[in-house]
Amino acid sequence: MARRETALQTAHGRLRGLIGSEFRSGDKLPNERDLADRLEVSRATVREVLGQLVAEGVVTRTWGIGTFVHDSAERVPVSIGDVTALRDRITASGHRPTLQDAAVSRAKCPADCAKLLGLEPDSTVWRVDRLFAVDGVAAAWIRDHLPLRFDGRDLDPSGLVSIDLDMFEFLASATGMPVRRAEIELTAVLADEESTARLGVAAGHPLITGTQIGYGTDDAALFHGHITVRTDVLTLRISRGGDPSPAR
Repeated sequence: MARRETALQTAHGRLRGLIGSEFRSGDKLPNERDLADRLEVSRATVREVLGQLVAEGVVTRTWGIGTFVHDSAERVPVSIGDVTALRDRITASGHRPTLQDAAVSRAKCPADCAKLLGLEPDSTVWRVDRLFAVDGVAAAWIRDHLPLRFDGRDLDPSGLVSIDLDMFEFLASATGMPVRRAEIELTAVLADEESTARLGVAAGHPLITGTQIGYGTDDAALFHGHITVRTDVLTLRISRGGDPSPAR
């Protein structure tokens, strides 16, 4: 029994060392067979050690998907129940938001948003790509589309490449119409090639993606976007209360 415990402790230490030297937070580990070969132990031993590491919070295991290195940093809770800038939600949680990457370009309007924005299929729209980081760690990738003009006004979203300007602030200033309501539909997904490149996670890493629509006065759609979130960095929280005060 003592020999078995020693073998488990040795395998435990070697696997923790392997994780610390060769893998980053969010990376997917090799399968049990490969780990057993590298550590020169049985698959049963690897399975038992991985169970210990799950209990210790070093890794997370998802049935049918794999084992991932857990992010030891504190997850940042952000509310999605109100119309507030993501930047401000992160700041309110006591953390530092930054833009790791941002770009504004003209592009063809995707089919799922052309009708919503009242545009012809394949119309040219503004596309705004922003990669938000929390305390230096990539956390959310947002791609928004908005019309070139709204209610006779030309829109110029180039200022959105700065963390100092948020989409809600920009639209209120540029259109004279604040975003009164935002709808978001969330789906659990696994990281694809583009998500891995943007967010720095391994292929197959669990993520949350959402489609967001911002509405102004009289339910006029102002923008249509997609957000992809690393839930090992951010947690999404929905708060529901009683009768809200009327918008002013």
